[in-house]
Amino acid sequence: MKDKRVTINEIAAHAGVSRSTVSLILRGSGRISEPTRQRVQAAISELGYTYNRSAANLRTQSSQAIGLIINDLTNPFFTELTAAIEQTAERRGYFVYLVQSGEDPDHQHKLSLSMVEHGVAGLIICPATGSHPETFERLRTLGIPVCIAVRPWPDDRFDFAGPDNFRAAHMAVDALIEHGHRRIAFLGGERGNPSRDDRLAGYFGALQKHDIGFDETLVIESRPSRTSGIKDVAKVLALADPPSAALCYNDFVAISVMHGLRQHGLQPGQDFALIGFDGMPEAETSFPPLSTVFLDARRVGANAAHMLIGRIDEPDRPVSRSVIVPDLVLRQSHKAS
Repeated sequence: MKDKRVTINEIAAHAGVSRSTVSLILRGSGRISEPTRQRVQAAISELGYTYNRSAANLRTQSSQAIGLIINDLTNPFFTELTAAIEQTAERRGYFVYLVQSGEDPDHQHKLSLSMVEHGVAGLIICPATGSHPETFERLRTLGIPVCIAVRPWPDDRFDFAGPDNFRAAHMAVDALIEHGHRRIAFLGGERGNPSRDDRLAGYFGALQKHDIGFDETLVIESRPSRTSGIKDVAKVLALADPPSAALCYNDFVAISVMHGLRQHGLQPGQDFALIGFDGMPEAETSFPPLSTVFLDARRVGANAAHMLIGRIDEPDRPVSRSVIVPDLVLRQSHKAS
């Protein structure tokens, strides 16, 4: 029997299932039980059917592509996140278009609309610092499924997958205080970045819990990079009453702070205590090994992909949030006292 004469209706009848079930299986949906999937696949093989994905997309105005907009491709956290999203999407029959915003809200806006123009079925967005509300409102108006990842967005109409940044920072500062530190800096990150705002709130909450006064001179704002921590730590070391420890915005910043400390004749982990954020592989191999808050980028990515594809399959499902409890990994860098 020629491929063009085999229809989805014939496959459904042959397998004893509904037409919609066959359609979901052909599109890679994970909502079908394995026995049913095997029965339909057997019918497809017996009837000699070949799925024309391009034609199906034109008929249904759907796509098997999802868009992913991240902040910084050079950050290992986003590398892990992207890998998990791609792996999860592939298992569900989707592929991923990846772009980076470079923390530029205007560029992010253009990228998101360009993705829509190219027919993606949905978007996973890690919001850039200072993101425009108009971007997300426009996507809602267009009816594009969106999952916010990593950085929370102040709009409860969107699905969200990310870590509990407040709790993570609170845990880290608690650990530093337990080692006898009272002057603790917070280094890196830009105002308006939701992750930084939540981490700074957790930092402040831990100080308050231990009756330690907040000193704004110990909080340094900067665009995180592989070198930004050198300047950040120099600023707090120049204070009349410098800190003895710091919570850094991410592991990049923390490793950079280590270099800055050495430039000032201080040894990280001996003369000055440090804890980073993210749990990137380089943290374990730094010298000294960096204490960090592990945010499990792969789990965040997998959750975001599942949530977006679930939203594509069921546009009217209730909004959901997946907030991962962080894990404080203590190594040598925080042990100075």
